[in-house]
Amino acid sequence: DEMPVNRVNNNLKIPYLLALVFASGIALVYFFEAHSDFLAVFSNVFRSVIAIVALFASGFALHNYWENLESTLSRIWLCFTIGMTFWFFSQLSWTISTLGFGIRNPYPSIADVYRLVGYVALFAAIFVYMGIFQSVISKKIVAIAATVALPTSAGIIPTILLAARGKVSQVNLTTLLVSVTYPIFDLLLFAQALLGLLVFTTTGLKGRVGGAWLLLNAGILMNVFGDLMLSYTNLNGAYYSGHPLELFFHI
Repeated sequence: DEMPVNRVNNNLKIPYLLALVFASGIALVYFFEAHSDFLAVFSNVFRSVIAIVALFASGFALHNYWENLESTLSRIWLCFTIGMTFWFFSQLSWTISTLGFGIRNPYPSIADVYRLVGYVALFAAIFVYMGIFQSVISKKIVAIAATVALPTSAGIIPTILLAARGKVSQVNLTTLLVSVTYPIFDLLLFAQALLGLLVFTTTGLKGRVGGAWLLLNAGILMNVFGDLMLSYTNLNGAYYSGHPLELFFHI
């Protein structure tokens, strides 16, 4: 028997409330501990904790759904887990560089290589997942996702360069390329996730996992804003561990 919808919604209220309280608590820490040594350590450690939790969650799902490489669901969770693994190594490398070796801002570094490779695995995961529902992905849905992502991606490069124009001439090409690549990858990932949200909110599959895709889109959109600000502050030399922009990644 299926659980009544209102009971499901009631069961979700507590996790949502706890998440709201948790996010508010993190914001308060950044507000009251701004520019402190504690916040610099906290921001690095907390991001590592988030990366570990995400890795274990995806690994748990992979363990539960794994059958073989011919199974679509197995390939999806394998790609997600690979992506989370690279993102974990990225954050671990960053934390070791800042807290272990005392490097104020290890950017760009091997941590960025790990993170960018992780994007590729996540692209593959969502691509394989959406392939299951290709029969209901209309041209209209594709057009909406493309309209959101492509023009914005095209405008990122000049926007970042103009915003940090006073410092761009002083940074090397690698730093510039990494700074531009992050928000573009975020937007491409957002476009893929938006396809999923539209499929489960506007087609015959409406209501099945729409809530999960809404949260996924919100999280990726936070990454878009966070990486835009991260790229800008790294180019003009204003970034430091514990910067308020990190709230976009934490929350």
